Amino acid sequence: MPKKIIINVELALFGNQGNTINVTEQVQNALKGDDITISANRLGVEDPAPGEVKHFAISASITIDDDAPYPFYYIGKDYETVDFIP
Repeated sequence: MPKKIIINVELALFGNQGNTINVTEQVQNALKGDDITISANRLGVEDPAPGEVKHFAISASITIDDDAPYPFYYIGKDYETVDFIP
């Protein structure tokens, strides 16, 4: 079991075509442990496309204990839970 996990969110985008917002800071702040459920409410942002399906994309680096950081990429839909350490 890892003793120390550091997740550095490099870029996170939320929305749909033409209505995408940068939520990098909000995702970094909303992380609790090693997962997050994505939604406008959870991130504390105004819904960029009310009533429409939104997508979420993230680029991050993850460091476990004293190992070298490794890249993490994820693309999903609104209300999915991103598990950074499966």
